[in-house]
Amino acid sequence: MATDPLTSPGAYPRGVDDQRREFEERRLAAFRRRGFSGVGRRIPDHAGRETYILVSEESPCPAVLVHGGVGNTVEWADLAPQLGSPLIIPDRPGFGLSYPTDYRRLDFRADAARWLLELTDGLGVDKIDLVGNSMGGFFAIAFAAAHPDRVRKLVLCGTAGGLFPKPGLFLQLWATPGVGTLISKIQVRDAETLRKRAFGNYLVHPERVPADLLEVALLGINLPGTAQTNQAIMQAVATIRGWRPQLRLESALATLPVSTLLIWGDHDALAGPDIGRDLTTRMPNARITVIPDAGHIPHLDQPEPVAAVLNEFLGQPLH
Repeated sequence: MATDPLTSPGAYPRGVDDQRREFEERRLAAFRRRGFSGVGRRIPDHAGRETYILVSEESPCPAVLVHGGVGNTVEWADLAPQLGSPLIIPDRPGFGLSYPTDYRRLDFRADAARWLLELTDGLGVDKIDLVGNSMGGFFAIAFAAAHPDRVRKLVLCGTAGGLFPKPGLFLQLWATPGVGTLISKIQVRDAETLRKRAFGNYLVHPERVPADLLEVALLGINLPGTAQTNQAIMQAVATIRGWRPQLRLESALATLPVSTLLIWGDHDALAGPDIGRDLTTRMPNARITVIPDAGHIPHLDQPEPVAAVLNEFLGQPLH
């Protein structure tokens, strides 16, 4: 594993500004308070760009947790310490401390698969267990469909991007030229506003999100370039009318040979559990677990039940 370990607060390479340093120190502290003893590392790709990861321990088949569109790995902080698998928790390109990228100039689906392939290669492993939420689920499906031999098990925790027709009016407006640029200039300045705007529509219980995780999330979304990255992603995948048809992933998922678990909140605002149930009837090796009293990010609403389901699924041998 080619890495640049960052094993203690303040051990940051030259060129990382104070804002990023504070974000990473606060994020590591939030994970550690919950019992996650991992460290931060950087994994270079073939072009020399670096993906930043939190890693609990090295393994020949780690579980890789890919965050959703909020743009922050902190969504996994309550879940990660409860999981029995060695974990890799990356910042997606353009977010956190990973390399910047312009999604308007890319084949979005192909680049999602490329990023995870180069991350898997950089970790020096043949296979990974892959867990994705929302837009992270889109990345996970894109990679598993392109490289099924590199994925031991796939988990979509909350409905994945590409499996629902409309991401919601606000995100569809963000995808619209002109209006989207104005939205990107809006800066959320306090944690309680973030609780309402970023989590209010996606969680059953946004009031339960701990204050320290909100503070880290606030730092993350206000990192330079993050709002523009989110806008570019929305423009790549959606229009004012909804998700771009060429980036829908139902067909890719329906033929996927990888052992797959769908973890679905019973109150997911973007797509109800019946969509997941229908998908599993068409997939060759899949099942669904519906989490009661949970929304689009079920591991934030109900981390304990989600951890139990994940540990049971990832711990099962393949048949």
